[in-house]
Amino acid sequence: MRFALRLILVILFAAGMVVPAVAQRPWSIFIGGGAAGFGGASSVPDDASGAQIKPAPTTRLHAGGTRALGRAGVAFDFAYSKSGLGGYGDGGSYALSPALTLYDLRLLFNYRLASFDRSSLSAALGPMLQVWSGEAILDTQTRLGGAAALTLAVPISGAFGLLVTGSLGVAGCPFDAGILEEAGGFEPANVWTRELAVGLRLSL
Repeated sequence: MRFALRLILVILFAAGMVVPAVAQRPWSIFIGGGAAGFGGASSVPDDASGAQIKPAPTTRLHAGGTRALGRAGVAFDFAYSKSGLGGYGDGGSYALSPALTLYDLRLLFNYRLASFDRSSLSAALGPMLQVWSGEAILDTQTRLGGAAALTLAVPISGAFGLLVTGSLGVAGCPFDAGILEEAGGFEPANVWTRELAVGLRLSL
């Protein structure tokens, strides 16, 4: 897996150096998809087995837009996913699917850290709003948190470019505390969302 990721990055860098592309314009839009995993969400105090109830890993769809301001900029990222409800502990796991729907909205302020010919590496930080619903959620739960990301942007041709983004977000637990307690003494914990995503950008 690590070798494949490194190979992809090398190919992307090479493509950015040999394929003609125009300079990125101030406004751009993007679409993409990613593989997301979750941490936290619940825990059992003083339990060495690491038992958890949390969202199961899933794939997400992304859409958004960016506004460049020199080396800095701002981006709006909307993501949608459906996932199972996972139970983990004592070396085993299970998942009930589909049990959760997540709408993830992020307003990210980014800064270009480095440029490689026409490719660039940027870091971003900002607030995140997560809206959870589904069979495993009582009503609809909204949680506010924060997110950080690193993005490699590689030109493809003309106004099109490729984005490879690794991100990490944290927000409050959407599960009801009473239901978690009845499930085996679980307590709510912050939900960590980690993701590796690939997208296509169009400069306007």
